[in-house]
Amino acid sequence: MLTPEDIHQDMKEYNEEKMALLRENPWLIPTSLLITTIPFAVSAYGFWRNRQLQKKLKIEREKTKQMALKQVLPKNHQFKF
Repeated sequence: MLTPEDIHQDMKEYNEEKMALLRENPWLIPTSLLITTIPFAVSAYGFWRNRQLQKKLKIEREKTKQMALKQVLPKNHQFKF
């Protein structure tokens, strides 16, 4: 079992290795940001589009209900919708 000091030392070494890698290859910073940003953008757009389509579907269902009610109700009996 690792002691807290060992864990701290391992994490410190890991961070130093990553910082050395970034110092040697600074182009990794914008690339990694792009790689993490694209999935977020796609999921945000998908969520927004899904909400739009759900609203359209709800409107179409209501129109269908209204049309069905107009066919069932007698012509002289009118409800205000």
